Amino acid sequence: MKPTLRIFAVILLMIAAPAANASRADDRCRPDGDSSPSQSSDGATNGGTPAWQTAQAGQAEGTTQDASSRAEKKKPSLVQRWLGLADRVQSEQPDWLSALATTSGRLKQEFRYDVFDQPAAGGNIQYQLGGSKGLEFITSSRTQLLVGVPTYTLESPNGPRAGFGDLPLQLKFRIASAERSEGNYLLTFFLSATAPTGAHRYGSGDGVLTPSLAAGKGWGRFDVQSTIGENLPTGHTTRLGRQIQWNTALQYHARWNLWPELEANSMFYQTGRNAGAKQLFLTPGLGFGRVRLNRRFRFSSAAGMQIAATRFHSYNHRWIFSERLSF
Repeated sequence: MKPTLRIFAVILLMIAAPAANASRADDRCRPDGDSSPSQSSDGATNGGTPAWQTAQAGQAEGTTQDASSRAEKKKPSLVQRWLGLADRVQSEQPDWLSALATTSGRLKQEFRYDVFDQPAAGGNIQYQLGGSKGLEFITSSRTQLLVGVPTYTLESPNGPRAGFGDLPLQLKFRIASAERSEGNYLLTFFLSATAPTGAHRYGSGDGVLTPSLAAGKGWGRFDVQSTIGENLPTGHTTRLGRQIQWNTALQYHARWNLWPELEANSMFYQTGRNAGAKQLFLTPGLGFGRVRLNRRFRFSSAAGMQIAATRFHSYNHRWIFSERLSF
């Protein structure tokens, strides 16, 4: 071969060898010989999109997914939303302590347990555990339910056999209210009921409905709360009768979380064996609280005595002890 031709052949081999090596390397990178966009020297793919834009888009998509994941994690649970609703509802009304015998018109999240202690026949002492109270919880911006604990009654030392009374239930509907700086008042309708689940001696034997209206007004540290309602038996009205209940409590918020109070608790018998009779109790008492136990729970307590102020009365000198846990 002539020298010129040999030189020309060597040059062709030098050019062809790198191209062949690059082709084989590219085939190794692409499985099954499929073609894929290759990146040019300016950072763009064969599709025309610069690599830096592709990377930036991927980072933005990842950031969006992370933000969405964090938002899902921070989304409040059903319980958290319910507790938030309860906090908002309670902030829109007065913050008075619940009285001893006068039903509060406030919507509350609270478990309450009362104990009554009074003289009974034959020198016995009668104890009533529960006091027709129980668990109160807010169900909407204007409503609250109470599912009570049936009162357990016993007489000591020589009384009749102990037993449970009827199951207390209650629905409250807030008509109007305002917290301290906005007027400090409330107006609430509530419907109480007892289901005839009690023993023969301590249960009524029939359901009783008690529609009532509660109103209250505060002036600084002093407040007045009052309720009026009527007991309406669903059966045996001749035996059980109908009574109008009217309770009023005067309270003062003193230092050290003390709440001295004086209540007037009245009952007017419309029908039944005591038709035409009326009784009035004066109830001095002292409340304490609410003391914060942790972020949600607060404790309060109260005690007082119902003293008969009329000749006719169904009991007298009844001590009331009340424990409450708000949440």
